[in-house]
Amino acid sequence: MGQSDRNRSILWVFFTIIPTMLMADANQSTAATPAFCVNPAGDLGKCIYFLDCKPLPRALSTDLNFLKNSQCNQKEGPGFICCPDKRHVLPEPPHCGVRAATQLTGAQLTQPDDYPWTALIEFEKPDGTTGFHCGGTLINQGHILTAAHCVSSLRAGWKVYRVLLGEWDLSSVLDCAYNVCNNPPIEAKVSKIIVHDGYDAQNGSFNHDIALIRFEELANFPDTIVPICLPIADSIQWENITDGFSTVVGWGKSQSSAGVTKKLKLNLKVRDFRECSSLLEWPEKMQPSQLCALAERSNRKICSADAGGGLAWFYRRFHYLIGVAGSDEQKCGSGDVPGVFVNVSYYMNWIRDNIK
Repeated sequence: MGQSDRNRSILWVFFTIIPTMLMADANQSTAATPAFCVNPAGDLGKCIYFLDCKPLPRALSTDLNFLKNSQCNQKEGPGFICCPDKRHVLPEPPHCGVRAATQLTGAQLTQPDDYPWTALIEFEKPDGTTGFHCGGTLINQGHILTAAHCVSSLRAGWKVYRVLLGEWDLSSVLDCAYNVCNNPPIEAKVSKIIVHDGYDAQNGSFNHDIALIRFEELANFPDTIVPICLPIADSIQWENITDGFSTVVGWGKSQSSAGVTKKLKLNLKVRDFRECSSLLEWPEKMQPSQLCALAERSNRKICSADAGGGLAWFYRRFHYLIGVAGSDEQKCGSGDVPGVFVNVSYYMNWIRDNIK
């Protein structure tokens, strides 16, 4: 009998010979089981059937008590555990949407630790050179969310090369401020690019302009890299999204220069759906899968390299990804014309289905 068969045999005994013990544990709680869980080691996980949990054989060979304590209740019966495969997990507060440093209120320039979910997508060109031409947002340890137009229908010979996380100043190897330096950025290799099936680059409508980039490996992030929260909590009053402020962050073009090296921010106000439709200058009006926002005051345009970046809504101490920035043709949210963003809440089922 091979090691794999031996592991499965022990697991079968563990989850079938002792089902009454497991059911007794499950019956101690009458609350509905959440899809997400935390195992005894404090790792975020997903409550799934034990044979579907790939990290399980490693845990089995070390600590059966840990395995038993990793059980999570399911109506289907015993055999479900909190599997710590973080690629499949969308974190919730307080494990997401926090800044590692205090933001300077009103400042256009961010600090190195601000908005730690910001990502840059690097492209390789036919001549072998590389460059950053789109942004993205880290949503868990295995994926970033970006715009479909950033990663599909690329120029001839171009390809997505890698994703850069934890960057602040593109002109320096180390990001330093006030004599304190961060760790070097993390370069994540790309395993798969998932573009929404409804996106059509040819019709010019910008509908379903959303995509996921999956990493080859789960990255071990330092404290300076944190995923953003996604709009999945029922307790959040999403009708208040036009209150407070939202922020777009990136290295895109400003009115004063063709590009910048340090990460900048722009505060926007999300606008009412009807107001957006009346203000838009492009023929196709707003769709439920879109939202728009305008800058209160700024001389910054969120264009170019900021395409695909995230619009983050600050709510009760945490940041939530509510929008994905569109292309240059959809304006930038500065001036009198609103910026149009993909409405992330509209695509939550698609996101969940494609991070599995």
